[in-house]
Amino acid sequence: MNNNVQPITEVLVPMDFSKSSRHALEFAKRIIEASHARLHLLSVDDDPLLMQQGTSQKARDAHEDKMAMKFIDCLTPDQRERYHTVMTIKCGTAYHEIEEYAREQAIDLIVIGRVGRSALADVMLGSVAAHVIRHAPCPVVAVRPEHTVLPTPPAESET
Repeated sequence: MNNNVQPITEVLVPMDFSKSSRHALEFAKRIIEASHARLHLLSVDDDPLLMQQGTSQKARDAHEDKMAMKFIDCLTPDQRERYHTVMTIKCGTAYHEIEEYAREQAIDLIVIGRVGRSALADVMLGSVAAHVIRHAPCPVVAVRPEHTVLPTPPAESET
């Protein structure tokens, strides 16, 4: 048995701002509260227009500002500070950018929603979550959609 288990210090939550990714964030916050890890939020935009070389930097910057505002709605200012939150926006293929970010930032755990923006795209092209689970450089927790998560059992009362 390996006794070199390292604590979780860096947790990544890929965000597409769907209910599923917001639910994954809620689950990750529980892990972070227990481990005092840093929270990384990553949004990957796969808009082909933004990835074209002819797209102006001004258009990319405006889009990035719009995405950054979505991050602000995910956490209170107190939570952003308490979790030492890092918010990043990338352009590209979601699974590739998530995996690359995890390598670059030495992420210990990825917490990802199982269903993203487009269920049809997941069926046709393969789920981003499934790809990340197979290829990530660290453990991945795939959080089920909100309605299937079992409630936390109540704490035992002192008698």
